[in-house]
Amino acid sequence: MRRESSRLRQHAQSLDEALSDLAAQSDTDAAAPTGTGICAIPASMRAIAGELDDAGAVLERYATELAEAHELGRRAQLRVERAGLLLDGTRVIEPWGLASALDATLRRSKVPEVQARVDLATAHVGRARGRLEREATRLTERFRTLSLGARSAGETRPARRAPLRAR
Repeated sequence: MRRESSRLRQHAQSLDEALSDLAAQSDTDAAAPTGTGICAIPASMRAIAGELDDAGAVLERYATELAEAHELGRRAQLRVERAGLLLDGTRVIEPWGLASALDATLRRSKVPEVQARVDLATAHVGRARGRLEREATRLTERFRTLSLGARSAGETRPARRAPLRAR
């Protein structure tokens, strides 16, 4: 997304330059006013490029947060195993089977601490997903607005065209 954002900005710049060249070639004032029709497209392209860049940044942050959560989860899993306990989803439980009273008491005493580590990793993932969802909702609305703006710019009254000068 970030690479496409950069490419879109470059295309907007090229279009701006082409429109400037056309305006310079025209010796009449009949060209379409700036900000309407095709003249508004480069600005729209830059706005979309900005949102694409934001979307790419959001996904990069999510990937980083997810990697951190994965590492927290891996460490929590190691604690569970070292404590002689098991994971049932995200719940730390004691294994089935016979155990001495001392072993059972020791394992049971470790459950809260180990469960807290598992909960930390789970919460990290939940917060990251929540942020991603909020950003995706915001970006979706922004892209919808930009799309409607681009469509309405294309539906404006046709501009009077200035005759192009022969080269």
